[in-house]
Amino acid sequence: MRLKKLIKSTFEYQSTEAEQGKSKKTFAVSLLFVCLLAFILGNFAVIQFIKGEHYQKLASRQQNAWRTISASRGTITDCNGIELAVSVSADLISINPETIAHSAAAYADKYMKGVSNPKQAYQEKVAKTLAEILSLEYAAVLKQVQADGRYKVIAEKVPKETGDVVRAWISEERIKGVYVDEDSKRVYPGGSLACHVLGFTGKDDQGLVCGVELALDELLTGTDGRILTAVDAGGNELPYDEIRRIDPINGYKTVLTLDANIQKIAENALKEAIEANGVKNGGTILVLNAKNADILGMASYPYFNLNDPYGAPLGVENIDVENWNGHTQEDVATLSATVWRNKALTDTYEPGSTFKTITAAIGIEENVVKADSVVNDNDYSLSGWTIHCWRYGGHGTETFAEAVKNSCNPVMAKLSMDIGLKKFYEYIDSFGFKDKTGILLSGEAQSIFHTNPTEIDMAVTSFGQRFQVTPLQVATAYCAIANGGTLMQPRIVKQLVDDNGAVVKSYESTQVRRVISESTSASLLQILESVVAEGTGSNAYVSGYRVAGKTGTSETTETDSKGRYIVSFAGIAPADNPEIVVLVVLDHPTIGGASGGLQAAPVAGTVIEKTLEYLEIERRYTDLDKQSIMVKNYVPDVSGMTVAEAIQKLRTYGFSYTLGDVADDGDLETLKVVEQFPKSGAYITDGSKIMLYTKSDTDRLETTVPNLSGYSLEDAYKTLSYMGLNMQAENIGNVVSQSPAAGTKVPKGSIVKIELINRDTETLG
Repeated sequence: MRLKKLIKSTFEYQSTEAEQGKSKKTFAVSLLFVCLLAFILGNFAVIQFIKGEHYQKLASRQQNAWRTISASRGTITDCNGIELAVSVSADLISINPETIAHSAAAYADKYMKGVSNPKQAYQEKVAKTLAEILSLEYAAVLKQVQADGRYKVIAEKVPKETGDVVRAWISEERIKGVYVDEDSKRVYPGGSLACHVLGFTGKDDQGLVCGVELALDELLTGTDGRILTAVDAGGNELPYDEIRRIDPINGYKTVLTLDANIQKIAENALKEAIEANGVKNGGTILVLNAKNADILGMASYPYFNLNDPYGAPLGVENIDVENWNGHTQEDVATLSATVWRNKALTDTYEPGSTFKTITAAIGIEENVVKADSVVNDNDYSLSGWTIHCWRYGGHGTETFAEAVKNSCNPVMAKLSMDIGLKKFYEYIDSFGFKDKTGILLSGEAQSIFHTNPTEIDMAVTSFGQRFQVTPLQVATAYCAIANGGTLMQPRIVKQLVDDNGAVVKSYESTQVRRVISESTSASLLQILESVVAEGTGSNAYVSGYRVAGKTGTSETTETDSKGRYIVSFAGIAPADNPEIVVLVVLDHPTIGGASGGLQAAPVAGTVIEKTLEYLEIERRYTDLDKQSIMVKNYVPDVSGMTVAEAIQKLRTYGFSYTLGDVADDGDLETLKVVEQFPKSGAYITDGSKIMLYTKSDTDRLETTVPNLSGYSLEDAYKTLSYMGLNMQAENIGNVVSQSPAAGTKVPKGSIVKIELINRDTETLG
């Protein structure tokens, strides 16, 4: 019995031990299975969720191929819709090396039977043909064709005609792996027109260096599209799969405030001034809307061709044009420092006497001085320095208006003392000279003023010396004087427009602050008008358009070593109802000394006259115009009329007449005019005599053009009238040139065009 119990207990123990071992093994296997399952699920989660996007992209790349469709960069136009920068249709040539490699055998079987290496032969054929059509280096193209990958760009911005040749070759020879897709190329229809305002783009159509192209690059760029195709494991396009296209979104069209016609006027005048005065360091001309400071013209010299911005710079000293490369790091640095600089806003200069207008505005606004206040131009000593007038001996006692007209430095220095240091510099800040203007263009420079100015600093600042501002700051300040006293932020971009013609964004005119009262503005305009009518700015005089303005001549850090001066003129016209502000700045003239009145003022007068004529601003002649024999009129066409009718019409237009081939008692009612001198459309002095002829076979009366050099305007007019000739004059002063030249034989009634200069103007200050 005991034995049975013992055997039974032993068996039960062994059985329990076996079951426990089995249970442990089952647990271990289960645990291993769970861990393996967790590992698999974990990896699945990582692949699906954490790295899912990554693997999706890999799968997409393996299963699909795509090519880029370049977005068209937004057009840039002037305020009248004239296109200044456009993206024209072009083609982009690309290849898929994998497709080329995999299609080689099939192509060789059909077109290249017997070649030992079909793949290489086909690759070489593709590379050779593309190189020939696109004028590329064969070795470089072959390297791309034999490279790894699915998408390689062979040529961008290819002319459509060339792209069509590639298309025809692909079609005719059933080439696989070569593609021609739409692209665009940036073109500037005006060449160098507004080059510094526009800027230019690089090979990837990104804005570079300067101008609107850089400032609005993101808005002009747009978003590229794509062409998607499915491919097999070998990279071959699947013939049954539909090609999917994602259209590009073009950049916004940008409308500027700039007027292309006014820009041309400014650029032509600047180039002529640079050449006539031997200006070494270029210059700038700004034309602004006087009311809201919109930029109508912004010229900076030297110019460059926007379609070839890396071309050899003309008019820049020490440049070997013949050996110019253009793309080296040194070349680009040279272009950036000279040609690509928009001097209107990137260069600072001492404004000279153009700044006296600001000092005068402060004095009048603070009621420290009035136009008729009596002042004295005697030498003024301050802090060990003596301030002189530009004219030897000065102008003595005069009214404040006369002091501005005569550009007297001591008067301005004394006025600044009466204004006071704190108040004076508060106005400098208020006029915007301490801050950048905020114009929507890159590269605007910061002005330079004394950090802790003293009284002598203020005294020289009062007449524009020993501090530096940008031309744009000066022009903007003059707009505030012209428009009744409100400083405006200069505007160059008017609006952005999408492909559907909808305005996406408008850039409104922005008032910064009021700086002077309307009464101060009106008083100052009268004073500045006298500067041009009978003072140092008289070379900017334009008959029929009342011009207000101020000349400037200032020193530089290279005045002593190189004789470098900067001459300028800031003008407002018409003075009685301002439409435009014009600023001319010439850096380092070398012909005829250095004088804002002699070199910058005549240029400003030309720009003002042509711009106002273009804007169709009516001429209104003043008593001064009449006294100066400056009233002008267009000669009417009287050919084909009877002499009696012609005489009546000429009198209506303000002209008299002379008959060249019939007595005064002839039959004027029946004889008809067959020829007239001057011809119709000429613009000459009012009251001039028109020579009339009634017979075509009569010899024309001739006379010899006199030498008018040095004559006053009145004497020149009298002399020409006595000789039976007519006069065309644009300004007042003394004659410095004439056309035709003295001694030339011309028909009576012909026009002699004379240029006059008033040499009684300041040479510094």
